Amino acid sequence: MDKNPKPYTTTPRYIPEDLRSGKMTRGEWRVYQWLRINADPYGKVSTSLISIRDDVFDGATENYINTILLSLKSKEYLYYQSRQGRRGSFDVHFGDWLLPDKKIKYLDKYFSKKTIRSDSASDIDIVTEVLQTSGTPIHKLDEAKNQLTKRFSLNSSRGQFRGDYNDTDNHKDNKSTLVKKTFKGMLVSEYTPRTFEEARCHEIAKQLGEEYMNPLLHILRNHGLGIIERGWGIYREDLERNKVIDFPPAYFQGLIKKLRKKNEN
Repeated sequence: MDKNPKPYTTTPRYIPEDLRSGKMTRGEWRVYQWLRINADPYGKVSTSLISIRDDVFDGATENYINTILLSLKSKEYLYYQSRQGRRGSFDVHFGDWLLPDKKIKYLDKYFSKKTIRSDSASDIDIVTEVLQTSGTPIHKLDEAKNQLTKRFSLNSSRGQFRGDYNDTDNHKDNKSTLVKKTFKGMLVSEYTPRTFEEARCHEIAKQLGEEYMNPLLHILRNHGLGIIERGWGIYREDLERNKVIDFPPAYFQGLIKKLRKKNEN
């Protein structure tokens, strides 16, 4: 037996629990685990969007990787300094980390100074950083952010905050009407995501060649992102097996339908 084993890292038990409960997506899990096992003894790793893309994903865009990191940071799984308008490598910090002096490193000091804001404000910042990282012109950024602000103001005035909804028939009807009016005929090329989940659907829609966002947004709102990720995984596996797919959008919808039936059974 080797008396001097190679260094290793541990993952807190709540991480797999969050994955099973849906709080953490599989994409977030892959990025989190990869970065954590490459961190130094002080819970810090230097990385970049390109290195994560090349090491963890096959064919993903830097925009998608950035969106995953922003989501992990917003959920306080890790921390890194704001990267708006910057590219290249950066440091990522992990909490619940056993340091060489046997003390535990937490991320409280990084998040303790955060101001209390609504989820809507956080989403605006996340989408803004995604757009800036992707190289979108400044006037487009301002236009997108103004559109987001107007949309969130409208939702706020109607009581449509993200979170738990009251189980009343009237509220359900209002929510259904709002969704239809907001996303009816929304072109993929013109769509501006408001949340990480919508940004992920937008990315998948572009890779599928979808013309409109409606199909994926409908699935997201009624069945969640998990079933979309599972369907996307099956779709990618079929492509790797050189399966002939004549019309990707319709094929993907068929996969989702099969997964829904399987879940119902």
